[in-house]
Amino acid sequence: MSTFDPLDLAFRAGQELYKAGLLSLINTRRQTRGKAPVGWPLVAATPADVMWQEGNARLLRYRRTTPGARTPLLLVCSLINRPYVLDLLAERSVVGKLLERGHDVWLLDWGTPTAADATRSLADYALEQLPRAAAVVTERAGSDRLHLLGYCMGGTLSLMAIAADRVPAASLVAMATPVAMHDEGLLSLWCRAPGFEPAELAKAYGNVPPHVLQPAFKMLDPVSLATKFVHLDGKVEDDDFVRFFLAMETWLEDSVAFPGRAFVDWIALYRTDALRKGELVLDGTAIDLARVRCPLFHIIADGDYITPPASSLALETLTSTPAQTTMRMSGGHIGLSTGRAAHERLWPAVSDWLQRNDATAQRNDAAAQKARAAAMPVAARKVVRPQPKSKKRKR
Repeated sequence: MSTFDPLDLAFRAGQELYKAGLLSLINTRRQTRGKAPVGWPLVAATPADVMWQEGNARLLRYRRTTPGARTPLLLVCSLINRPYVLDLLAERSVVGKLLERGHDVWLLDWGTPTAADATRSLADYALEQLPRAAAVVTERAGSDRLHLLGYCMGGTLSLMAIAADRVPAASLVAMATPVAMHDEGLLSLWCRAPGFEPAELAKAYGNVPPHVLQPAFKMLDPVSLATKFVHLDGKVEDDDFVRFFLAMETWLEDSVAFPGRAFVDWIALYRTDALRKGELVLDGTAIDLARVRCPLFHIIADGDYITPPASSLALETLTSTPAQTTMRMSGGHIGLSTGRAAHERLWPAVSDWLQRNDATAQRNDAAAQKARAAAMPVAARKVVRPQPKSKKRKR
């Protein structure tokens, strides 16, 4: 395993030069049009408390200002992207939108992997760490169940945990979640290309670094790399647009290494399509999506080149749940969390759906508690008897 990587140093230096040059270019163009200069906006600003830590992973609970739903909602993102894409700016924050509508919002931040994480399998994240975090959520929230919202790989990890009966899911919002991996997308074709050996990358690097992964993801849609700057130049006088553009660039340049063994396991999913086929086994545990029975809300982006619609839509026929809702949005993978249309239409709809399932989950919790109480030995039950009123003494 390499301890010194000059390419990594060059990549990080290039990122800083790019960001400095981008801001300078924007402010120069704004100055020629009589607009004041701007700086990098503050991202991930919604107040939250760290409720649990394990290694570099953190469990955040966002501070509610509006009381409402009792069943907590845990957000689960990809291992290789910072989760604050769900809390980018105050006006483009999925977290903020859900808080406004009374949800108890939690987020599992996987953190930045260390050298020790290079040997961790996909099963370790999906079937061990995620369930431990979920257990903290239910305990602290005082609920028997929780809602899960999984974004991209986070949705796949959540499905694995639910199928293995490791988390007590009241429902799952599967957001651009890859399930059928033999899709028509370029990412799937690359992962299955002859001669590509993910184990060799893991052997060389330990954790596969951003300077290997990020350029590959950018090349999935090379045209947008040029057209976005043309679009920027046309709207450089628009303060809100520039603020959003810079926030997005902050997140895009803030990627994370992929833990080595988990990377090999993830690529194997694309090669075998085992999750869709019902043939996936993670560290001895069979992952059968037919065992997923909780309500599902499928979110699909019609222009998604990372998770093509067909990859996510396959889930509709693979689970045993009778309660499914599908919502398709125009645009791409990231626009589901940051797009204006998503915040106007998608997230209010998701919130309404969660609230309906929240009521169902509460009824199920009450029934479960009643059943447990009925099954408890009489001697173990706590009986509260009214105390006799004390008589006042006559003087």
